[in-house]
Amino acid sequence: MSEAFRGAQKRFSIGGESVTVSIPAGVKDGSKIRLKGKGARNPQTQQRGDVYLKVNLLPHGFFSFDGNNLTCEVPIAPDEAVLGAKVSVPTPDGNVTVSVPAGVKSGQSLRLRGKGWPGKKGADRSDLLVKVIITPPKDLSAEEKVLYEKIRESRTSDPRSVIANNTL
Repeated sequence: MSEAFRGAQKRFSIGGESVTVSIPAGVKDGSKIRLKGKGARNPQTQQRGDVYLKVNLLPHGFFSFDGNNLTCEVPIAPDEAVLGAKVSVPTPDGNVTVSVPAGVKSGQSLRLRGKGWPGKKGADRSDLLVKVIITPPKDLSAEEKVLYEKIRESRTSDPRSVIANNTL
């Protein structure tokens, strides 16, 4: 995926001939690259035809596509979701600091404009959609457990009130 993002040169053997192919930056899965005059010879005219290469991108461990945009998931702690936070988020160009708003919901996406996939022939880049995943701690310290219990005891809102009267 990184070679498709930045562009690359690849060598192939086609019909016994070694060919260098330029993979343009921003090429997407399923795109075709034309190699003019590198195909089989026409028996009547002796002119060579074209070869079309179909691009297959291997999945990336962190980024994926949503249409033209890139997506990723970033875990945050419950306190960061409640209070808001500044978190470091990987982008194709390196990490950026993102402001997570207070009250963000798990699964909500934050849009980073122009941080996604490059367009054809250097056109503007798409967006990076950062999906926030609230991740509770697996092992609480004794102090954390006491503090969470205090929060539960003093909570004034009921997150399930919107579903309380849903029966058949």
